[in-house]
Amino acid sequence: MPKHCSRRELLGGAVAGAAGLIAGCSSSKADSEDSFTVALARDPTREKWDVYNGITPYYTHVFEPLVDTTAEMETAPLLATEWEAVDETTWEFSLRNDVTFHNGDPLTADEVVRSFDRVFEQWSWVPGWIGVTSDGVTAVDDTTVRFETTDPFPAFPGTISHQYFGIQHPDENETPTGTGPFEVDEVTAGQSITLTPFADYRDGTATPTELTFEWIKDPNTRVLSLEKGSVDIAQQIPKSRATALVEASETGIDTYLTPEAGLVAVNLYRSPTDDEQLRKALNWAVDQSQIVENVLNDIGKPAYGPISSTIPWSIHDELPTYGPDLDRARDLVEASRYDGETLSVLINSKNADDRTIAQTLSGWFKEIGVTSEIRQVDPASFNERFTAGEANLTLVGFGSNSAACDYLIRQCSTPKAVTIGNATSKTAPASTILVQKSTASSSRDIGQKIWKRNGTTTVKSSGAWSIPGRSSHCITTSPSSAGGRMSPVSTATR
Repeated sequence: MPKHCSRRELLGGAVAGAAGLIAGCSSSKADSEDSFTVALARDPTREKWDVYNGITPYYTHVFEPLVDTTAEMETAPLLATEWEAVDETTWEFSLRNDVTFHNGDPLTADEVVRSFDRVFEQWSWVPGWIGVTSDGVTAVDDTTVRFETTDPFPAFPGTISHQYFGIQHPDENETPTGTGPFEVDEVTAGQSITLTPFADYRDGTATPTELTFEWIKDPNTRVLSLEKGSVDIAQQIPKSRATALVEASETGIDTYLTPEAGLVAVNLYRSPTDDEQLRKALNWAVDQSQIVENVLNDIGKPAYGPISSTIPWSIHDELPTYGPDLDRARDLVEASRYDGETLSVLINSKNADDRTIAQTLSGWFKEIGVTSEIRQVDPASFNERFTAGEANLTLVGFGSNSAACDYLIRQCSTPKAVTIGNATSKTAPASTILVQKSTASSSRDIGQKIWKRNGTTTVKSSGAWSIPGRSSHCITTSPSSAGGRMSPVSTATR
């Protein structure tokens, strides 16, 4: 029997990345003929998604992974009913027996193996991420898949809950074909994806009857499209527009915390931020509360570390904090080797609020006698210039789209990466131990203690990051909405 959501509740679920527009809401009866258009910040058909026959695995729920992520960032069955660690490096997953692809073919272990093979072939870095080589996935029988990890890895089931591991039909010549509640109706390259409900979905037919994801690159244009009524939901809107959207009768905003923290990554290998006293001074100059309240329109909350408070083992509230204390910051500048050099601050042009944040930070830095300049680059070159270490400071988002979140620890502990992990330049051995223990331990309590002792306090005591203070997600909807089922993973809300 179809499951319905009212338009109000449907939009409420959609604010988490529009994936809430699926079967699973509970409400009174609704008009199942409704169609919805969601304005995305990035092209859902871009070349990166060729591995999925040309559509993004995010938001759409065309594809489903073996493992789901709950609202508490825990694992739950999805295409797999259960999983078992056969030994320290072997996992076996049992598949549901009632799953069919959109073309009517049944799901078997062979399709799971071939789906993982396609991801391995597309991205050479995946084996290092999930700890499984390209020959490490095999079909035991029709309903059992075996994964051989290169090392003991208790977090493995949560790691493959990421949408990159959504299972797809092996026929690469067909329309993108998965097992999810929506199937592809039309793809317009460089513009949009239109979906319709999969009539034979095992949990009932989803609503609405048509769902379109449209790429609107400019954030202000996304807002205008919402105000005009040409889209129903707009993703990643400028926080400066929030008040007007809340006050308008035809629009509304829903916010919730995500497993991502916004922060300033500090380059420890570039002068003058290779000076620990200067790094600490920059941190003491920042007023996180002011950024959240004034720059971000009170959307979000101060983040005390690089791991979001929504992640269960983040120990967020136990972390040490800086000021603000401008006098102390000036004393630290005086004690440093800083000699008037101009710090470069790198920002991504696709993030609507980053320039305002960077300008605010530059103002505080000026008050303590440190000059800086902002360099805004387009999304295509941002990551390359960031990882090349071109800037002293870079505004970045640091988060997870899977239940395990284990790769956050690895990123914080990789000396070669020009991220906040550069703090490990002086503590790489301890950080390496941190990674080994965290990924080899199945106890959350042990992981928290290790992260607190060897990770957060070590990195933060060296002034290796400056946190501008946000940990939230914001989507605008029309009409004003409430309710719905939020997921901390914005790209995977169900």
